[in-house]
Amino acid sequence: MDIREQIIHKVMEALEGRVDTGVTDTVQDILVIELNNYEVQERCTEIATVDNSAENMLKKFLATKRIEGIAESTLHRYADENRKLIQFLGKPLYEVTAYDIRFYLSYRREKTGVKVSNRTLDGMRRCYSSFFGWLSAEGLIGRNPCAAIKQIKYRKKVKKPYSAAEMEKLRMACGNIRDLALLDFLYCTGCRVSEVARLNIDDIDFERMECTVLGKGNKERTVYLSEVAAMHLKDYLFARTDKGEALFSGKGTERLGKNGIEVLLKRIGGKAGVSNVHPHRYRRTLATNLLDRGMNIQDVAAILGHADLKTTQVYCYISQKNVKTAYNKYAI
Repeated sequence: MDIREQIIHKVMEALEGRVDTGVTDTVQDILVIELNNYEVQERCTEIATVDNSAENMLKKFLATKRIEGIAESTLHRYADENRKLIQFLGKPLYEVTAYDIRFYLSYRREKTGVKVSNRTLDGMRRCYSSFFGWLSAEGLIGRNPCAAIKQIKYRKKVKKPYSAAEMEKLRMACGNIRDLALLDFLYCTGCRVSEVARLNIDDIDFERMECTVLGKGNKERTVYLSEVAAMHLKDYLFARTDKGEALFSGKGTERLGKNGIEVLLKRIGGKAGVSNVHPHRYRRTLATNLLDRGMNIQDVAAILGHADLKTTQVYCYISQKNVKTAYNKYAI
């Protein structure tokens, strides 16, 4: 990363949380354009040294990915997993081999005293692959050691959507209009919980029965409200006494955050007697229901904010009842 990228990164960090995303994107674009006209050199009164330590390379990698718009939660995972690998191996990055990484993955599975699933191990492998792939592309190491490490296979569990009965039990277990409005909103929009937590009242267009959400990679998309969801959301907003801008407020807080929503749904699930209740399951339920009722998968992907249709397919549960009906229709 040259000095111009460092300047842009420091400015972006300083602006984080102070202004909205649109402003930070504009500032970043202006800085990139204007600094391109100059040769920038850092003032130095000491003998210059190049810090190619593993930790410094990891920081540069994370800074690059942050500029690319990678989610902070993903960046934290990258940092945590790669830092553990670096500290365990205790060698320069250019000396790390495919065998080293395989050995560490085996160690994590067999020797740590904590059972690690193949699914988790493959997630770790992807973190290493992203980091060492970047190092190789930047010319900081020779061959990418992860290139020789194949995907770790794991048994994919079928993640079922809510049934109609479970949805109704959860709605009946809501203790107030806010909780009911939140559950209906999660289902009809299919939003990620982090997207819902960021929404403001002004983002809702009740006339058009839609709202614009900011998804992964700072990509905007439009999601839609059902008549019932819009009715309960209006009732909730009308009953609010605070002047906060957040669409959903918390108890004693101006905004109901991601963790707050997850805890709230778990509590409602316990009261309703429904297991495995979490916000993301509403997203899966909407995707499954839309496809079951004939919506084109490309349109479903647009609503969920998926760039790859394969991701949308993973979200959708195919019931054996539908498979049997289709079989009887076409095979007999």
